[in-house]
Amino acid sequence: MKKIFIYPILLTVCLTIAFARPQYSILQSFGTKCIGCHYNTQGGGVRTQPGWLSRKDISLIPVSGIGLQEFYDALSTNTVSNEAVTFGTDFRWQDARWPVIGRDDMVMQFTPYLILQPTNWLGFEGFYNIAYDIAKDKRFVGQNPYAFSMYLRPSEKLPSLRVGYFQPTIGTKYDDHTILIREVTGFARSSTFNDVKKYKRPGTIPLIPDDYAEWGAQLDYEALDWLGLSAGIFRADNLAGLTTVNKTGTPVPVVDSGSYSTVLRAFITPPTLIDGITTFLGGTYFINKDYYISSAFLNIGLTEKLSLMTEYMRSEKKDCRFTQNVMAEVTYAVTDAVLPFIRAERGQTKYKIENHPFYTNQFVFGAHINLLPYIDLLPEYRIYNSEQVEGYARQWTFQVHVFY
Repeated sequence: MKKIFIYPILLTVCLTIAFARPQYSILQSFGTKCIGCHYNTQGGGVRTQPGWLSRKDISLIPVSGIGLQEFYDALSTNTVSNEAVTFGTDFRWQDARWPVIGRDDMVMQFTPYLILQPTNWLGFEGFYNIAYDIAKDKRFVGQNPYAFSMYLRPSEKLPSLRVGYFQPTIGTKYDDHTILIREVTGFARSSTFNDVKKYKRPGTIPLIPDDYAEWGAQLDYEALDWLGLSAGIFRADNLAGLTTVNKTGTPVPVVDSGSYSTVLRAFITPPTLIDGITTFLGGTYFINKDYYISSAFLNIGLTEKLSLMTEYMRSEKKDCRFTQNVMAEVTYAVTDAVLPFIRAERGQTKYKIENHPFYTNQFVFGAHINLLPYIDLLPEYRIYNSEQVEGYARQWTFQVHVFY
């Protein structure tokens, strides 16, 4: 029984990958749009010059007091060739408790990023997660080690076109894939149906796979400071690797391989109505024939003090399952370099084959501590329980994130 609880915590811990940190944007006063800090309009990946500058000097320990000022002065930019080339990286090391072998560590991410901007209207971006090849036994269904795309931006007043192999805009893009709302809860946690057969119950699988990417094209409109609109169409080859069970108990893919998905996103960042308060709200809708994922999110921030992030996500595969998840996270800025947070989440899934829904709760207590510039320490205490199983699981985890 304990293993049933260890697996969910372990899998969610391992799925923490470098995405955007929306809590940072709503703690600041210069705007909440993802494109304000990232080249990618939905956040995550390589940071633009403004995004890089926003965190490069954040440090709990003054570097001048420990003889590192010259070293950090040498890291004065993330661009070369008159900003025609932008580069960056994310490295994450994780310590957690593993089934059978007990507590162990792993390199979760080692991702270099690159942007090539030969002209103002044409750009290329991409990344590759080298850690994907280091821990081959820790891959999960639908996971991808890389993504790349081309941007066409003819004018700041016109929509941009993005084409390539990248993640559709589904929900909020967090820096933490332990977010329960991006999972499908079940009796036991599993990434394949091997565990489903073992437990004789529907298992928990990703709703949105880690580092999910597909071939596709997307239009983004960001001309207005307070509005963002996106519409895209993508193949569903990788998503077809995720399966569920129909009402007869037969495993079926959530979508057909080679089919096409449509995704829409709309959000607003209202003008400041009250000094010191920023907001970000909107929703996304992803559909492929009889399968959909929808989300609605609302984020509120008190400048340099407090942020509240909320999101509701809903999904259904016809004649198979229905899922709805909700989360809320509060982050308090003790200083720019110390950001403790609390997150509460609840997931519900109803399978047609089952007579009752599955309920899962997760509580996370943690902190982002920028010990030095570009170094983030992330201690966490996690509590996870499935209401259909007696008891609960808990553990400490620790992560070191080096970014540039």
